Amino acid sequence: MPTPPAARRCGLLPAMMAGAMALAWLPRSFVAPRMSQARPERTAARGFKEDFEAWRGSLTPEESTMLKKQAAGEFNKKFRKSDEFKKDLPDEKVQSFSKILGKFFEAEADDYKKEPGSEAPDPDGLLFKGTESKMDFRLKSRIVEIDRDAERRYHFAALRTTHAAYKGEFWPSSSPMKDVYYFQNNDTESHDTLVKAVENAGVPVEVPPVGERFSLVLPRCLFQDINEVGYNLMAWKEEFGVSDDDYKQAVEKVTTDLILGYYKARETIEKDVTDMKNFFKSQSKDLYKTKADVMKEIWRVFEEKSGKKMPPLDDEFLADLEQIPAVDEISFRHPWGIADKLYKSEAIDAFGFKYLLGVFETVPEAEAAFDSWNAEFDQARADMENELGQWSKQEQARLDADTAGQEAMKVVMEQGRA
Repeated sequence: MPTPPAARRCGLLPAMMAGAMALAWLPRSFVAPRMSQARPERTAARGFKEDFEAWRGSLTPEESTMLKKQAAGEFNKKFRKSDEFKKDLPDEKVQSFSKILGKFFEAEADDYKKEPGSEAPDPDGLLFKGTESKMDFRLKSRIVEIDRDAERRYHFAALRTTHAAYKGEFWPSSSPMKDVYYFQNNDTESHDTLVKAVENAGVPVEVPPVGERFSLVLPRCLFQDINEVGYNLMAWKEEFGVSDDDYKQAVEKVTTDLILGYYKARETIEKDVTDMKNFFKSQSKDLYKTKADVMKEIWRVFEEKSGKKMPPLDDEFLADLEQIPAVDEISFRHPWGIADKLYKSEAIDAFGFKYLLGVFETVPEAEAAFDSWNAEFDQARADMENELGQWSKQEQARLDADTAGQEAMKVVMEQGRA
């Protein structure tokens, strides 16, 4: 299939590669997605996905079909009583999967322990900590990245999806997140299919020799949508006996629509994000110096839009407004409205409680906020210890000066011994 002109204009060649893969009606075992290293997820999750894909690739077609049927009939009482549901994989493959799960849970536990503040506050912590010789009361710092552009994309995608659904229409997925996908190239048939797909998509990538894996970076949601459509179309072909030509035409049309719809939606959402940031960046101090200037401009626009002469504004009212600045210095060009990313600075105490220190535009600012707050915390601890020491000395001096009380205590002690 030649690359559509619209696809060339939108720069869709990598995505057309995904469409070409679906066009070649590849089975699920043909591709093995792997999460990109740039994604901030747990190491355990990434390792488990790779191990699981490798394990799934070791299944025979009969074993894979058996697992799919068993999963589909999990809640079918009649099917659960059948011999087909009671079948199991060979012991070595079951044990292999058990090892993968064990490795995942161990790595997940290690990652959880390494994350600062992951432990929940312990209500009995004081009781246990009190029995220890020394407790570390120092604060821990944690800086959390806030991707404002990602939040804006989600906001506008949700709005457009809801609006389209209200009109009975469909808004395509538009997430720009990408993954590295590996394509199996284990035999001549797989190799020839990959070569054909690359040629059809017009992607300047050379397919390696048989036996070497082939990788490509693709938009995750687009690849998943195309794969899902490919599986559904394959089921449609098998169930209704659709000819190969009709099947290929259907796949070509659907995948092309998915690709073009994805990039159109993504460009629209990116424009929404840019427009929102530009709106906040357009705030100016020079245009309107006081609230009176703002009121006069509103009055002028009313006259322009309505075509009617507006009554004059009250002089005393305008005089009061002239005392109020038009722009609040604190909210002027606030980074929450214009920044691509922000950084949240948190302090975590010995009991796991978190304290928000602020949201900043750079990592050094977030670190400086913790350092300043931590210095005050350390000073407060030192002052408290000093005050307790002074109080202890005063109490000891008072007890030493109370000779009558000491004598009375001695009498009580002697009576107790008797």
